[in-house]
Amino acid sequence: MRITERVTTDVAVLDLRGTFSGRRAATRFLEAVQRQCRNGVGTIIANLSGVPKVGIEGLSAFIDAHVDARRVGGRLCLTGVTTRIHDLVVITRLLTLFDTYDSVDDAVGGGIAASARPAFGSSVSSLAAIHKLPGRA
Repeated sequence: MRITERVTTDVAVLDLRGTFSGRRAATRFLEAVQRQCRNGVGTIIANLSGVPKVGIEGLSAFIDAHVDARRVGGRLCLTGVTTRIHDLVVITRLLTLFDTYDSVDDAVGGGIAASARPAFGSSVSSLAAIHKLPGRA
């Protein structure tokens, strides 16, 4: 998987390309998110329009990235979510964690400001409990 980072004001866009599976891809994604958090970026957008499939490690990385962003008062948004990835997020009941948009332009062009709300009240400890579910690779 390749990641291209672009930053404008307080929004960072991470353009992902390729299958998001395996520990190496998850680690690279988390390092990019943590780098943006250290740089004080308020909103991180993961653009998944170039991602055909997400494995369990990728899904876990989304949760970890959400926690990292929330710890510094930021948030993680998903854009370009394919039907396959959307179904995965719905099945795992993680849809309530992430704001999703059709495109980066939709998110940046007013969607983020209009939905500037905290996630459903999830705490870092409750996400840690989800993260430890059995069967996690």
